[in-house]
Amino acid sequence: MANVLSLQVGRAKTYGNAQSKDFLDKEWHSASFKEVSKTPLFARFIGLDGDEVADTTHHGGIHKAIFANSYENYAYWASFLGVEHLPFGALAENLTITGLHERSVMLGDVHQIGTAILQVSQPRKPCWKISRRWNHTAFTNEIFTSGLTGWYYKVLQEGVIGLGDEIKVVTQKNAHVTILEANEAFREPEKYRSVLETILEIPSLATSYKESIIKRLKNESDLSYMKTQ
Repeated sequence: MANVLSLQVGRAKTYGNAQSKDFLDKEWHSASFKEVSKTPLFARFIGLDGDEVADTTHHGGIHKAIFANSYENYAYWASFLGVEHLPFGALAENLTITGLHERSVMLGDVHQIGTAILQVSQPRKPCWKISRRWNHTAFTNEIFTSGLTGWYYKVLQEGVIGLGDEIKVVTQKNAHVTILEANEAFREPEKYRSVLETILEIPSLATSYKESIIKRLKNESDLSYMKTQ
């Protein structure tokens, strides 16, 4: 059984030193420091109540309304970062989920969580900010390389999500492309071209996500959003 283990929201704030040129110290603006909510939250078409997005060009919007991450990955990330324990929301996710994983969640899947109906819209594309969040320049690249990115939801029906809510799979799409497979194909487009072409046939996915797939197939991708140096 899959459940919501924790849910988090965060406000956009400014961190760092405006005068510094060092990546790990220079000023940056982010809402990636999420706080655990002990009360249920209303999931709107644009996201959870109380949550903000700092970079509205690359994050947020109806196709990236809610970011989910699998708790199964926490032990791996704690080991990678050299810490004993990671707090909920460590990957800047809104929903920390148990019982689901990138290898089982498929693009286009529809999930009911609480009274909200959500659709898996795309994998998270890790940017440099998660490296800043943990003061580890290799973290963003490791998320990209491992494929353990988490996934975004589009809200199909607004509703309330609370701690412990069961995640019910309402429908699974025929394409059967998992988040892990999508990430693997994006990382190695020449090897997994057929997977990327299959993704382009999934009607529920955002035009912007499909455009990024097309650019990847044409070897025209701009991956500068991950740059940490």
